[in-house]
Order: sequence, then C-alpha cells, then structure tokens
Amino acid sequence: MQDRAKTTTGIAPANRALRRKALMAALLSLLAAGPATHAADPAPPDAGASPFYVGADISTLSDVERRGGIYLDGDKPSDPLAIFMKHGWTCFRLRIWVDPRDGLNGLEYTAKLAKRIKDAGGTLMLDFHYSDWWADPQKQNKPAAWAGLGFEALVKRTESYTAQVIRTLKDEGATPDFVQVGNEITGGTLWPDGQVKVPLSTVKVFEGEVQVIEPPQPYDDARQWDHLVRIIKAGVGGVRSATTARDHVRIVIHIDCGGDWPVTRWYFDHLTAAGVDFDIVGQSYYPHWHGSLENVRANLRETIRRYRKDVMIVETGYPSWDIRPSPNASKYMAWPMTPAGQRQFLVDLIKAVKEAPDGRGIGVIYWHPEATFVPGATGRGSGPDSSSFFDAKGHVLQAIDAPGQ
Repeated sequence: MQDRAKTTTGIAPANRALRRKALMAALLSLLAAGPATHAADPAPPDAGASPFYVGADISTLSDVERRGGIYLDGDKPSDPLAIFMKHGWTCFRLRIWVDPRDGLNGLEYTAKLAKRIKDAGGTLMLDFHYSDWWADPQKQNKPAAWAGLGFEALVKRTESYTAQVIRTLKDEGATPDFVQVGNEITGGTLWPDGQVKVPLSTVKVFEGEVQVIEPPQPYDDARQWDHLVRIIKAGVGGVRSATTARDHVRIVIHIDCGGDWPVTRWYFDHLTAAGVDFDIVGQSYYPHWHGSLENVRANLRETIRRYRKDVMIVETGYPSWDIRPSPNASKYMAWPMTPAGQRQFLVDLIKAVKEAPDGRGIGVIYWHPEATFVPGATGRGSGPDSSSFFDAKGHVLQAIDAPGQ
C-alpha cells in the first residue's frame, strides 16, 4: 500500500498530467456532442427554452360551420383552420364540458375537433371546465351527475373523468400538448366544495356580470383550500396517469388576474406551499376587467421571479368596434375600438409577453375569434361578434396578422 501510494503521488507527475489532459479532452468531447439519449428516455418537456405560442380558443368552430358560417380567404371560402395557421396562429384551445345538454363542447364533439387540429399540425390546449356548462370566476357549478357525491367521491370522480378524457383523445391521435385543470379557478372549482374566498382586487373592475363572489357561510379557509388543492391534484393526477413523459403534456393552472400581482401571489403561494404539480401559470387578460398593460408586465415579471414558471395569457380579447363600455370599464381600454385598434392591442400584448424575464412568457391565446357571418343569424350592424377576427361578411380583420408584427 505504501509503495503504491508513493508511485501514485510522488513518482509519476507527468503521467498524472497526461491522464488529466485525456480526461479533460474526453469531457469536452462529450459536452460538444450533447447528452447521451436513448429511444426509451425522451427529453423532458421543459428542457431548454419553450417556443412562443400564438393561438386561439376556437371551441365553437365546428358548430359555427354546421350552422353555415362563412370564412373567406380573400373572396374565396376557405378552411378556417388553414386561414388561422396561414397567419401564424398555430396553438388552439378547446374547452370541454362534462355532459352538455346539446353535446356542444362535450367529449365526442371535442375529440373530433381536437383530431382535426392535430391533423392540421396545430398545437392543442385542452381546457377542463368540470361543469356541464360555463365555469368562470362568477360560477363553478358541479356537473349534474356529480352533484350528490360526497367530497371523497368527488375527488375520485375528478381524477377518473380527467383520465378518461385524456385517454379518449390519445386513442384518437389527439393528445393535448397543454391541459388546463380548471377554467379561471381563482375562486376555486366544483363549488361549494372547492370554493375559496378571493381577496378583494385593487385592479379588477367589478360591475355588470362581474361581481365579488362570497363563499357560503360559515367559511373555513383552511378546509376550503385543502379541498381545492385536493381537487386540483386529482385533475393533475388524471392527466399524468393517462400520459407518459413521451407525450410531453404540460399542466396549466388558469386564473383571471392578468394585471393583478397581489391576488396572483396569494393564489400561487397556496398552490406552491401545498406541492401542487403544474408547469405553467395561465392568466386571463381582458383590459376592461383586468388592468393596464403595464399591470400585466409587472405581474408577469413578479410571477416569473417568485415561482420560476412559464407564463401564458390563455384568454384575451379586444373589440373591433365600440361596445360602449362604462367609464369604469373603459379606463384600461387604451386602444381604439376599431379593427386597427384590435390589431394593435394584440401586437402590444404579444410583445409584452415575449419580453417577460428569462424567456418565460411563452404564449398568448385569443378567445373566440372564430365567430363569423352565419346567414340568417348574423350580419346586421357591425359584425358577428365584437372580438371576432371576421367581419359581417366573413372576411378576415386586421388582427389576424398580429403574430407576424
């Protein structure tokens, strides 16, 4: 042992130097070649910087087409998906309802539209509402078939239903790239079981259909947060159980606080402390409700700094004609309510998200641009919908070019 140590440490320094050089050369060669990979070990979905996604919620597209909606590319009828993708809109969000009365946004309807999106080369975001109808900050109604379940059964149903939907889409060749576990769930989901009391915002505009919602009394904050966290974890568990790392599915938690950092912090501090597994902070941003663009920039910056997560604006919109908002609602409407103003709003918002720190602002999803001229149903006045990308005859508006600006 002694002689061996002496040989190693004292007799052959030149050999050690040669060995160090050889090891360094080998290391540099490995670094240049990149990490070893195997077919069975796909790279994680968050490896490296994310692409930037510009997209649209087009959940009613198939129904609009069924009713005779007209989409024109120039003066010729065209596939609306092709029109969107031609102009740089490549990520498409679809909401899903549990048991809608007419089937719209149900599983069969959504699976067909999802397959069409994926076949066209689009990126798919699936938005679980966990309701038979709209779920948003003003309402989070349980599906009728779930209404009588006790809490433990409700958690199990949330997980099994989520997994069933994901498996169905996967079997159809339409595995989502992003999954929202709930829609605008600032105040929770599956009320009253998963409802939490939201701190009063100093930014959000409350009037008309947007009101402060008080949870049922007596209210136990710790219990309600425990319930909400367990429901979210059940939804996430359903997604994870139906997919593998190879599917690269990213989980989005979506709230409606685009310009509101204090409420965003309150919410995601709770989720972080509870160890909720998610990948992306999703926000809604409609200027007449959610603050100024500077508020959005500040919220993006602080969210990224605190949680080290990617952030997306997963819902936004702006009118192409004057909707005559109240003075209170119009205080953040800094862009003209015209086709040009709608386009400029989108250009400015996309730029703000792209400029978020560390490349973690990764996308903007516009809500309901697929509204268009439907003979006998629309075409009077200024157009089919104030936030649509199509006019009263089915021609595209200027905003559709925003991704390229």
